[in-house]
Amino acid sequence: MIRIVSLGLSSVLLSLLLGGCTIHQSVGDSFGSYVSEPDGQNFKAVGYRWDYENTALIYVYRPATQWSMDELETPSFNVDGERLFNIKGGGYTWYEMEPGEYDIIIRRGLLGLEGVGEFVIKRVAQLRLDVKPGKVYYLRYSEIDPPALKPDLEDIPLGDGPLQLVAPSIALSELPVTKMIHHGRDRLKPRPVAEEEMADKVFDGSSADDDGAVDESGAKAKPRTKAEEWWPF
Repeated sequence: MIRIVSLGLSSVLLSLLLGGCTIHQSVGDSFGSYVSEPDGQNFKAVGYRWDYENTALIYVYRPATQWSMDELETPSFNVDGERLFNIKGGGYTWYEMEPGEYDIIIRRGLLGLEGVGEFVIKRVAQLRLDVKPGKVYYLRYSEIDPPALKPDLEDIPLGDGPLQLVAPSIALSELPVTKMIHHGRDRLKPRPVAEEEMADKVFDGSSADDDGAVDESGAKAKPRTKAEEWWPF
C-alpha cells in the first residue's frame, strides 16, 4: 500500500512539473539541528568589509533553544519567491541587499516538500522589508521566545510571528553563540517595482538616508582601510 501511495504521489508531482507548476521544496537541505547542527565557524561580525555605500547588510539567525535544537526538520527562508536556505537552530548567515523592497516568507514542509504553486503546507511568517544602503538589519527567528522590545531600534518593530526585526543590542547578545550556516554571503537584488508602486514613490516624499553607513552598534561607519579589504568567511 505504501509503495502504491508513493508511486501515485510521484505521478502527481511529475504531472504538475510537466504542467508548469512550481514545486516548493528543500529536499536534502531541511534536516534540523537534532540531525545535523550548524558546523560553520562561530559568529564573527562582517564589520566594514561590505559595500556599505551601495547595499544594506542583513543578518538572519535563530537562537539555540531546546525547541530549535531538538528539531528534525527546519523551515525554509524565502526571498521574493526563491528559497535561500533552511534555518537551523543555533545558526546564522548574512546577505548584502541592494536597496529596495523584499518579500520574505518562512515555510514549513514535510520531508522537504513545502507546496505546489499557490498551495503550501504551512506559511509560518511573511513580511516585506524595505532596505536602505548603509543600514544593518537583524532578522531573528524563534518560535517560542519572542524578543523584548528595545528603544534602540530606529524603525517601528517589524515582524510576523516568530520572524522579527530586532534591535542590535538583542541580536549582538545572542549571535555570539551561533554558528555559520553554509548558505548566504551573497548579494541580493530587490524585486521589480510595479508601475503603480513606482508612481506612489514619486509623490510620497521618501528618500534614502545619505549621512553615511552605520555599523552594528549604530555608529557611523569609518572608511575601509586596505588591511580591512578581506572577507573572513
